[in-house]
Amino acid sequence: MQLKKHFILTILPLALITSGCSSLGKSMGLGAGVGAGTGAVLGGIADPGKNGKYRTRNVVIGATLGGLAGMAAGSAIHGVKEEERQKGYIAGKHSKNPVAQGLPPNLKDPTVETRWVEGRAVGNKYIEGHFEYIIAEPTRWDIQ
Repeated sequence: MQLKKHFILTILPLALITSGCSSLGKSMGLGAGVGAGTGAVLGGIADPGKNGKYRTRNVVIGATLGGLAGMAAGSAIHGVKEEERQKGYIAGKHSKNPVAQGLPPNLKDPTVETRWVEGRAVGNKYIEGHFEYIIAEPTRWDIQ
């Protein structure tokens, strides 16, 4: 029994660590970890029998069943999220909006007003006539 306990305590964390390579693996690994932890706690709470005789067995069974259920739930949740992401990608690809197709948005040119200022004397200084340019509306993104 002691050998099985060490085997499970070594293999389960190893399986959780190595399953984090891809997003599906991460989803399943997280589900398995949460499920195994919850199952182990519930197994520890379950009837341990006379003098705690069955406590270890209950913890191992709870962790195993919880881990399997967590993996299944993680896989199902990942499948739903992946499907939604794919639908969004296809909807954006068929959109007429250039930004949704991956093209950069256009910039609208600013609205600039031009004003002629007559030459004038200010104190003992003369300022020649000149144009003043006023930005009435600044540049902005043109997203349609």
